[in-house]
Formats: sequence, C-alpha cells, structure tokens
Amino acid sequence: MRAWSVAVPPERAEEVRRKLLAGDLLMKRLRIVRDGDRILLPTSRRVDLGFPTEERAFEEGFAAVRSYKDLIVIPDALRPSLPSSFDVVGDVAVIRLPKEIRPFRSAVGAAILRWNPRLRVVLEDRGVAGPNRVRRVEGIAGEARATTVHVEHGLRYRVDLAHAYFSPRLAAERKRVADSVGDGETVADPFAGVGPYAILIAKRRRPRVVYASDANPMAIDLLRANAAMNRADRVDIRPGDARIVLRDIAPVDRVILDLPHSALDFLPDAFAALGRAGIVHLYGILESAEEAERETAVRSIAHGAGLEVKDLRRRHVRAYSPSQFHTAFDVTVARA
Repeated sequence: MRAWSVAVPPERAEEVRRKLLAGDLLMKRLRIVRDGDRILLPTSRRVDLGFPTEERAFEEGFAAVRSYKDLIVIPDALRPSLPSSFDVVGDVAVIRLPKEIRPFRSAVGAAILRWNPRLRVVLEDRGVAGPNRVRRVEGIAGEARATTVHVEHGLRYRVDLAHAYFSPRLAAERKRVADSVGDGETVADPFAGVGPYAILIAKRRRPRVVYASDANPMAIDLLRANAAMNRADRVDIRPGDARIVLRDIAPVDRVILDLPHSALDFLPDAFAALGRAGIVHLYGILESAEEAERETAVRSIAHGAGLEVKDLRRRHVRAYSPSQFHTAFDVTVARA
C-alpha cells in the first residue's frame, strides 16, 4: 500500500513515532521500514515535522485493535468527536453521536461490529422522549431489530429498546438497592420497566412481595415475560398509573422511584403508600449545587405528609453530563 512517510534517523525514531501517535497520524497497520540509515514512519497524510518526507509502498502488518476507532475511516479533524464509549445491551450496541459525526454513522456502526463480532446490531440513541420515557433509536448497522436478551447479575431480561426503557449503566445501583431489602418486606417498584429492580429483589432477597407496575403496555408485556423466564414468583405485576397503583397496594415498606427527571412529583404518593415507617429511593438528574435544594424539598414534602425524616443519604450513581449527576436519595421516614 502506498502512503506518505517521515524519514528520521534511528536515534529519533521512537520520539517521532510517539509524536505521530499522539496526533493520530501514524498508519499503525503498515510496517515501519528501515532504509539504510533512515527509519521510514508511514503517515496518514504528508506531515511536516522538520524531517524529509516521501511517498512510497509499505507492507501491511498486524496492529492491535483497542477500539472501534482503530477501524473507522473518518476525516482526521472529526476523530476527537468520536464517542469513547457506548452501551451494550445483550448483542446490541447503543451509541449517542454528536451532530458532526452523524453523516458518518454507518461507518461508526460498521466499525463497532467489526471490532466486537459478538454484537449483531448497532443503534443510534437520539435521546429519551414521550410519557413512557422510551429511547428514540435508529439502526445504523447490523440486523434490523431493537430486541435482545440481556443478562444482568445472572438474570435474563427480554428487552425492546425501541418500546421500553432499559439502561445497563444502572446495574450496580440496582444491586445496591436490592441488597438493602430485608426479609419479609413489601416493596413497590412503580416504574418497573422490563423488571430489573423487581425481579432482582424477588430472586436475590426474601421479600413478602414486590409490586411491579408501569404505565407503558409494552414494558408490562416484557415484564411479564421476564418474571416468568426468571421464575420470579414474588413479583406481583400491576399495570397502570403509578399514583393509582401506589394507592391500591398501600401499605408498603419500600418504594423505588426510578424516574429521575420527574420522580419528585411522585414523592407525596410514595410517602402516602408507606406504613408506619419505610424507605423511599428517589432519583434525580441534578447539578451538584442543586442537591442540597432537593434534600430540602424532600424534607418539606415529608413534613407535609406527617412524616419524620429519620435518615437522608445521597450518592452519585453516575455522571449524566459534564455538569450533572444521576443522584440517588435514600429517604428513611416514620409517622410522626
């Protein structure tokens, strides 16, 4: 293969090689050539580093592929905008692309499939929208589907990313909450989705019952299938609006409000559903400076419900954006 190269003395070769790597200019899949007292380093374009340059033929050689970025052909100016990570749900990759990369989304998808042969589908994530908080996804490579089976903590979940929300990034948080559930508890999961909280609690702990509900009929269908597939007999599925379900199943010992953009709106209903004491896991997408204000709001709502806050702890579940965190508030209350 013909390519441009930089001709350097042997004692400068490693220094220049590192500089070319840092600038994403070295053609790593081509073999470096020694020609007499010169080392020829193949480059993706003509590079002026103060050394002679020449265009010549190079043999292809093995290069370690560490990322899909090593396999994609894209203008050098856009490489810094390529996402460094993406979600993997079963055999589906879900990636968010900045607008400058979108014209090359097919190339991104093809590179991901080449990089990881176990993946069969690549979807572009266009954000969560609508009352059922469903991702807007579009296939950019692989099979034409958004369905898969995902394994988390040894349990299997049927997922349809186009019709029911699911994020693998919350696996550790789901386990943290499940591990805190005591024997004989009655747990409410009013935004259960396909069931990763409810089924994990039912299978790994000893609750009396886990009430799992959702307003999205597609999520409910998947939830039923997943409860059956995992033999989660202690999951009681209640389709419908969270407020109505919480009222109907009260009293409970614990409520999981896994709806970070609007969970605070449902906190009065969660408090009303508790018995004489209980715990609410509340989530929010917040700037760090907003977290103390959210705690104040939680205490105010509890006071208005005739509850005393015995304990209120917060933790960052994950970074949501450069300035925001997905934050968990564990609120322990008792009737005053």
